[in-house]
Amino acid sequence: MNEDRRKRQHGPGPEGAGGGPALTLRVHQNKYLPASAGRTEMHAIVSVRAHGLGPAAARTATSEVIVIDCSMSMSWPPTKIAAARRATATAVGILRDGTRFAIVEGTEQAQVVYPFTGGMAVAGPDTKAAAARVAARLPAIGGTAIGSWLDLARRLHQRQPAAIRHTLLLTDGRNEHDPPGYLDRVLDACAPHFTCDARGIGDGWDAAELKRIAHRLRGRADAVLEDSALAAEFEEMVSASMAKALAGVRIRIRTRAGSRVGLVKQVHPTRLDLTDEGIRPDERTWEWTSSAWGDETREYQVSVLADPRRDPMGEDVELAAVELAVEGDTALPPPEPQSMLVQWTDDVLLSSRIDPRLAHYDADSELGHAITAGCDAYEAGDRERARRQWGRAVQLAHQLGSEKMLARLSGLVHIVDAATGQVRIREPIRPLDLNSVIVVSEESAPFRGRERPEPAAPPAADVLCPACGRRSPATAGFCQQCNAPLSAESGAPGGAV
Repeated sequence: MNEDRRKRQHGPGPEGAGGGPALTLRVHQNKYLPASAGRTEMHAIVSVRAHGLGPAAARTATSEVIVIDCSMSMSWPPTKIAAARRATATAVGILRDGTRFAIVEGTEQAQVVYPFTGGMAVAGPDTKAAAARVAARLPAIGGTAIGSWLDLARRLHQRQPAAIRHTLLLTDGRNEHDPPGYLDRVLDACAPHFTCDARGIGDGWDAAELKRIAHRLRGRADAVLEDSALAAEFEEMVSASMAKALAGVRIRIRTRAGSRVGLVKQVHPTRLDLTDEGIRPDERTWEWTSSAWGDETREYQVSVLADPRRDPMGEDVELAAVELAVEGDTALPPPEPQSMLVQWTDDVLLSSRIDPRLAHYDADSELGHAITAGCDAYEAGDRERARRQWGRAVQLAHQLGSEKMLARLSGLVHIVDAATGQVRIREPIRPLDLNSVIVVSEESAPFRGRERPEPAAPPAADVLCPACGRRSPATAGFCQQCNAPLSAESGAPGGAV
């Protein structure tokens, strides 16, 4: 198999080879579909990994806005506002020198409390020390208007030339003092300009609201289970922000003639349906740009509508090509495009195989549904249905190896046997424990299984389309570009690539 075809079908060599910054792309799938099924869908997991970006992150212009809920409810118990003060000072202390930053006091209005002149300061020893002194005096005196807080963060970020813009949000309450619908309008305005990680502290915040904020602003929401843990939470979030080096990665999926992208979902690290967020420049292309990247892996489930008519049996057909492009001013080269293949077969054993990654993320999705259904049942007063749903969630979390989800579920149920999902509901359940499960219900457990090796293929040259000249895998029956029939005689002379 020549090198170009090997890359398209099986991805690049070992990740991290060479030690330099890189973006790698792999497609995981079972390419065999039953020929008798008629029009169907091919599902695949697209895995994107960025690594070696540390040096680039150190040179990347970044802005950070720290938004602290200073409503009166933060004063009781007093450990909340005390934890917020310490955590804010911790976050400021780990900002990379040169980062533009601000601290926003959130009440029924939003106010920049550092720098004193408004706007944003440049992180350095003096400014970070001054900001820490301001953080130590944060009050707890007003109401809660989260939309106003985020809108101020947007205006601060937009005045900066930074490539990476991040907001850290802490609240202990619900959005009570913004006009109806204002928060949603603000989220729409903020989404193109910065990402936001959010944390809820205490037991009076709205998990669904915090999830909506994090989802729209491409961040992650979570609960602070112990006030004393808040500083470590802030340190983790700001450290991750400081490690970002790529402003975004554009994912483009182009299908062959007669096929179409059905769905695209991010399945790790959180579950997000991206299908309607992508744009379709034409009927065969879907593309979408992600938020900022550091050293991390994100995985996406993609489906392409497939039709066996006119396709040969027992030959690879390229249904779609997946390609990446790096946003912003960077010299990082994109990886080689990867193919989604189909091979029509009458062999039931081949077509019934499920790719291990797909199976993993299907179970993970079921875990999220079980958690949500259990919470809905509990809040509706149906304790028995809640017990069954949470028991199923415990069983799936055990199977997936999700220690975090098991720990959160243990706040709702006594786990008798995790492997079989035998549980007893705790009485009473603290609002914080219920919120802490709801807010992370869309986080996913990473795939840790082994890959199933593909059957070895004999070496073969790529083929060139006689009609348009596009290069395709040697076993492709039709050109993805123009749908013209292909044959071995179309191959590049001498197997050149």
